[in-house]
Amino acid sequence: MGIVILAVVVALVETGSVNVSNILVLILNAVVFVGGSLLLSKYFAPRFDALIDRLKVPGGLLYISVIFLFLLSWTAAALGLEAVLGAFAAGLILSGSKRQQEINRQVQPLVTLFATIFFVKIGTGIDLSILNPFNPANYSGLAIALFLIAVAIAGKLVTGFAVSGPEKLNPLAIGVGMIPRGEVGLVFVGLGTATGVLTKSVEAALILMVIATTLLAPILLRLVFNSTNVIKSEGKEVVTGEE
Repeated sequence: MGIVILAVVVALVETGSVNVSNILVLILNAVVFVGGSLLLSKYFAPRFDALIDRLKVPGGLLYISVIFLFLLSWTAAALGLEAVLGAFAAGLILSGSKRQQEINRQVQPLVTLFATIFFVKIGTGIDLSILNPFNPANYSGLAIALFLIAVAIAGKLVTGFAVSGPEKLNPLAIGVGMIPRGEVGLVFVGLGTATGVLTKSVEAALILMVIATTLLAPILLRLVFNSTNVIKSEGKEVVTGEE
């Protein structure tokens, strides 16, 4: 939903006007795109595996996976959506592959390299003086940051209580575990900055929210797990709310 909203906002900025029909088309494209990806995760993955089985080229799995990623990113952009939605869809589809773990292992060095470059690029573009609490001109940006941090934490905590399962789960642990806002949040910041949607203060507030939620989550999880037990259920660890 967040990626769909992002696509709509970026489209509005690029066109400079609100066109209901265009927005509806974008939403429809996004729903069909993601829905189609969910279906393809079941039907396309076996064909993907069969193709890899026939390839005898060293590194073929990595090459085909990256090509597939680029292809879906290009398709998303051609539909007026953001390329990140195509990358998300590629992950959904290939998650049904029997080589999912091998794909993750081979792609990890690329992720480590380019994610680091991306994080550094976003970080070096921040004007840290905007976060100075002793400058009255920064009060609005800091207030936005505190508001975003509160909403980011509260939203995930509430969502945790919507989860149900065969065992008595700990909804607080689930909610706390979802608090970190990492890569996707920074992707939003990067796109927002590139399109001129975000001011410098809002950009800094968003990055401060990402940092705060990422650092707070492990601490809060430790506090939550101190009052919970982990039991075995069908070979999986399930967090319960029992002492």
